[in-house]
Amino acid sequence: MTIDRTAPSTDEDRQSWLPMVGLFFAQILMSFNVAALPVSLGGMVEDFGVALTVASTTIVVYGLAVAALVMVGAKLGQRVGWVLIFRFVVATFGCSALMMILAPSIGWAIAGQGVAGASAAIIVPSLVALIAENYRGAQQATAIGSLGSARAVSGLSAFFIGGALGTLVGWRPVFGIVLALAVVVFALSFTLRSDRGHAAIKIDLVAAALIGAGVVLLTLGFNNLNGWGIFFASPDAPFDLLGLSPAPLFILVGVVFGQAFFTWTRRRILRAKCPSSTSRYWEAHVSALPYMQCSLSWRSRLH
Repeated sequence: MTIDRTAPSTDEDRQSWLPMVGLFFAQILMSFNVAALPVSLGGMVEDFGVALTVASTTIVVYGLAVAALVMVGAKLGQRVGWVLIFRFVVATFGCSALMMILAPSIGWAIAGQGVAGASAAIIVPSLVALIAENYRGAQQATAIGSLGSARAVSGLSAFFIGGALGTLVGWRPVFGIVLALAVVVFALSFTLRSDRGHAAIKIDLVAAALIGAGVVLLTLGFNNLNGWGIFFASPDAPFDLLGLSPAPLFILVGVVFGQAFFTWTRRRILRAKCPSSTSRYWEAHVSALPYMQCSLSWRSRLH
């Protein structure tokens, strides 16, 4: 996903801002959902009769799903087509909000945020890719900058609106707003310029599993160092290894998985295959010459 750095658009080739409105609301959709979770925890605890730590699992599951699947999501977008995959995951995000609204137990709420996180993992790279597809020059720069303001607007509004609704009505109507936003974004997605995916792009399941497991373990390890213990296991730790905390073990194993991912990627490149990573971010971790050879070989197959 590259950003066009050509000259600014002239008045003649300026595109309508209507597609960007849909992308703007897509950013608000994700940010509002994330900001609404903390203000909804008290209502979940009272409604489901569970401990606060159990209710907060909804936040953890969402973050882990995004972290583990965002790279695979970028690859899926390239293979299927950004508009089609974007429209699909916005619909699933709406389904996750419906799961939250109708959740009969905390398990449904946790599952709903798992679906939301998996959807957001594809929406995140889709936003940049679709902006690059629909806008050029100065319009493109303006569109990219607007995503930051969308995060700020949604964060503030979620705390105020979510807090008010949670106090006066309940936590479930907060996710009614998320559902309404998903419907708006889905409708506006039909204004986006259509694109085609590349069926020749392959998803390396081994690499996806390695980097996904590595990210999840590192996140769990670092986030729970204080709660589970830096060295010796605390009473809050889910288990212990001869009295030792599982948090540093998760970090160690996560680093091992990450290193295994880079080793696997380098080997594929040396064999003139497409990088197994799903983002150009990982180009910095491999040598330039083998990657150029791989890129030329891969592009020749597309044509």
